[in-house]
Amino acid sequence: MKRIFTFVTILLMSLLLTACGWTESIFGGDDNSIPPTELEDITESAKIHSVWSKDIGVGLDDAFVDLQPAIIGSDIIGVDREGQVTSLSLETGDINWQIELEMTITGGVGSGNGIIIVGNSRGEIIVLDVNNGTLLWKKELSSVMLSVPLIKDGILVVRTGDGRIFGLNTENGAQIWVYDRGVPVLTLRGNSSPLMGGRELVFSGFDSGKVVALGVQHGRVLWEANATLAKGRSDLERLVDIDGTMLLVGRVLYVVTYQGNIVALDALEGKILWSKEMSSYAGLSVDKGSVYITDSDSNIWSLDRISGKMLWKQDKLAYRKLTAPVIVGNMVVMGDYEGYIHIISQLDGSLIGRNKINSDGFHIQPQVDADTVYIYGNGGTLSALKIQ
Repeated sequence: MKRIFTFVTILLMSLLLTACGWTESIFGGDDNSIPPTELEDITESAKIHSVWSKDIGVGLDDAFVDLQPAIIGSDIIGVDREGQVTSLSLETGDINWQIELEMTITGGVGSGNGIIIVGNSRGEIIVLDVNNGTLLWKKELSSVMLSVPLIKDGILVVRTGDGRIFGLNTENGAQIWVYDRGVPVLTLRGNSSPLMGGRELVFSGFDSGKVVALGVQHGRVLWEANATLAKGRSDLERLVDIDGTMLLVGRVLYVVTYQGNIVALDALEGKILWSKEMSSYAGLSVDKGSVYITDSDSNIWSLDRISGKMLWKQDKLAYRKLTAPVIVGNMVVMGDYEGYIHIISQLDGSLIGRNKINSDGFHIQPQVDADTVYIYGNGGTLSALKIQ
């Protein structure tokens, strides 16, 4: 029953976020959602060049799940919503191997120790051999996996939709520890992925706006902190989920919440170093001087990494359902719902380039390896791009 309840609340919030006024039109009312900002002509000083593009399945299949491909050595491994797993060459896009799991996938791809991990709608995690996709083992957990798991020292760390984090033996799935945080009555679709800190810590953000540091070997709480506190009277107003990317730079952990704050935390003690009001479910990127965030209205912000002071805000892409940003050289890159890739200057936030890559749009944060950007489209196209 708990698993069904969690799924229903997650599905509800998925519809609210991705459709906005869609429910009104279904029941005969007017769609009053704010329309996406129209693209203006820009002077392009950066160009996007396609290296390769490959269809690897149905993609997200309108579910907007976080099926982030895994870059492993010279390969990239992606999975689609229907369970097709594909390993490709990073350089050429040639397929190394491909298998059909024939199941509905909800999260992944995790990787490490020679294995890859995906989760399905039955609450199972599926563990495959990274070299050929052979099934090694699977295990049913308490709820579905909606994020990307991680591996450290033979321990597989998996976050499930009911607020639990499991530490499992990577060889056979035996449970080593479990941490149970629970979830509020209403939550956004998805979870932030666990993040490794040094050799001993694993960080996780929860739907209550709380961040927890656990010992990776034993799962015990080392510290916990409130990135934000829920406000308002209704369950909808009190949504403060941490769903986007968390990042660790040195001993500073950066976390952003929906309808809450972006905070910088001391990763060893959990002390808040600075906090700024912000709402995001997409996530962020960090370089030596700045933090870049896509907020829930698809504005892009640059904040000083040390103080949290705003450096610039780019609002000419508002309501275009942007992905979280990534950093490429001195540029910030993200995709939108129409399939455009946008390039922003790190210096002042100006738009300096764009190109339409597909017609299905993007939801998943791009990835950068060396000087190449890899982005997985909603319709199942995985693209490798150079930006110059």
